[in-house]
Amino acid sequence: MFKQPENKQIQEQTQILVLDDEPSIRWVMDRTLSQGGYIPRLAADAPEARQLLKNHSIRLAFVDINLPGQDGLSFTREMLKKYPSLLTIVMTGESTMYTTVEAMKSGVFDYLPKPFNIEEIEELVRRALRVPLKIKGSAGTKSEKPDDDLLTGQSKAMRELYKSIGRVAATDLTVLIQGESGTGKELIARSIHRHSLRSSQAFVAINCAAIPSELMESELFGHEKGAFTGATERKHGKLELASQGTLFLDEIGDMPMNLQSKLLRVLQEKQFERLGGKELITTDMRIIAATHQNLFHLIQNSQFRTDLYYRLNVFPINIAPLRERKEDIPVLVEHFLQKGSKEMAVGRKVVEPEAMKVLTNYEWPGNIRELENTVKSLMITNVTGTITLDSLPKNLLTPECLSDSTESLEEVAFGKLEQPVKNAVELNSNLLLAEVISQVERPLISLLLQQTNWNQQRTARILGINRNTLRKKIKTLGLK
Repeated sequence: MFKQPENKQIQEQTQILVLDDEPSIRWVMDRTLSQGGYIPRLAADAPEARQLLKNHSIRLAFVDINLPGQDGLSFTREMLKKYPSLLTIVMTGESTMYTTVEAMKSGVFDYLPKPFNIEEIEELVRRALRVPLKIKGSAGTKSEKPDDDLLTGQSKAMRELYKSIGRVAATDLTVLIQGESGTGKELIARSIHRHSLRSSQAFVAINCAAIPSELMESELFGHEKGAFTGATERKHGKLELASQGTLFLDEIGDMPMNLQSKLLRVLQEKQFERLGGKELITTDMRIIAATHQNLFHLIQNSQFRTDLYYRLNVFPINIAPLRERKEDIPVLVEHFLQKGSKEMAVGRKVVEPEAMKVLTNYEWPGNIRELENTVKSLMITNVTGTITLDSLPKNLLTPECLSDSTESLEEVAFGKLEQPVKNAVELNSNLLLAEVISQVERPLISLLLQQTNWNQQRTARILGINRNTLRKKIKTLGLK
């Protein structure tokens, strides 16, 4: 329940708009807000909401994105231009990167995916009403919806990431993205650029770890003809090419110290010279940097400039590794299956549930990049339309990854053992292990073979033995 604020009179005067075409949502919101002491104003469509905003002094609005007649995002943009002080929270049952980013770009207070619980509503209202009443800046421009999202995932970590992209995209702030290799740092940078006011200009990327240090300066600043041996013509550098657009400095932690000081000067003065040149070139670009390294450790080891770090770390974004958001793995697998089907023309593939459990349980040290490469490889090597447990790479088939996928078979196996065998399993712990094994082994292996349709490789994997050992046991035990 809502905690009653000290000044209840102010709370009772607070009017909150709920715009949703679902009667059940309006009913729940009506009861929740009323019990909290607020005045709910309910609307089923955009025209009704416009009338309520016109006739009442509404402080906060909950707006569903999927509305009849007019989508919630365009309605939100329209209302924020007309009522700049209106705090808006958008709601949707189809949470994607695009809708989240576009909502945050529009200037909304927050983004609420459905289904939600009452506690989330209460917390959002409390947080929103703590915001001082002031005039907001204008909303961002509307962009075309892409064919598909660059980033995929529905975990809490990814939803917060989408919000961060949306908030910073409409600004020109410098961004520092930190995360392990393969987590999609360049995808985040491209998403920020694509949703920014510079989206029609160039996105220029340079990998500071992939270019030799002696060539890095020329790549960044460009050079004039004759500036050094082999400079047969003028070359425009990345700083020049990215003017009016976005420069993405990937693996910034690998940039040589002498270039760090020169880059800092460019960030401060917005000017630079080509190698061998005297002309001052003015640049207007947005900088997004990324690294998988701990820049604080590099600073302590005198490998990274402190002043450059604070110039770059204006808006930090930390991306979680895949092992910390495993609920995203099935979504990503499906995304890569669809993508691979289009790119490689190998036909549509599906993953059987047991194989998907293994993919979800695996730690993925190479993160999203490793997962995508694995899915593509499986699509090529599987001639059928189904990716099975047996077709997965051996490095994925660890006991930890297989635990969930084999649990049901083991439960079935022990559940159907004859009573004497069950009793043997439950014998006092002092009983010799060999005696227990002799009573359990034959019925257990027999049942597992039946459950796997005599797939010896799969049965051996469940038992934790190799296939040759299983064959010898089948022969010794006389199983057929």
